[in-house]
Amino acid sequence: MDETISVEVRIVPQRLTVLPGELAIVQTGDEGAADPGQVMARVAAPDGVTLVRRAREGDAERFVALFSGGTAHGLEAPGMTASLLAPLAAAGIGAFVVGTATADLLLVPVTSIDVATESLASAGHAIER
Repeated sequence: MDETISVEVRIVPQRLTVLPGELAIVQTGDEGAADPGQVMARVAAPDGVTLVRRAREGDAERFVALFSGGTAHGLEAPGMTASLLAPLAAAGIGAFVVGTATADLLLVPVTSIDVATESLASAGHAIER
């Protein structure tokens, strides 16, 4: 991607909870490969099945989840996910998002969780640990 654009985002303040434990994001063609008790989210798309599950020994990439359930919203509410991603992008932090009908599960690398929560708080979000 050679070209970048700037977009102004009106931040919608949200209440986020940092969930305990570390997670892994795994793309698989075999849904049966994961213990259902360990899976937090499952997304089936044309490129395969992606699972968000509890991290295991040997998982190189690990993530921490922030859940926006403290600010539940309907699908018609504009800007909710963008309000979470914009501060992270400004801080140079990549994120993986899984949405529900009323909230977002935002995964950031374990190594970036402190900067991520500081960036989100500076943007007006309330963070509960």
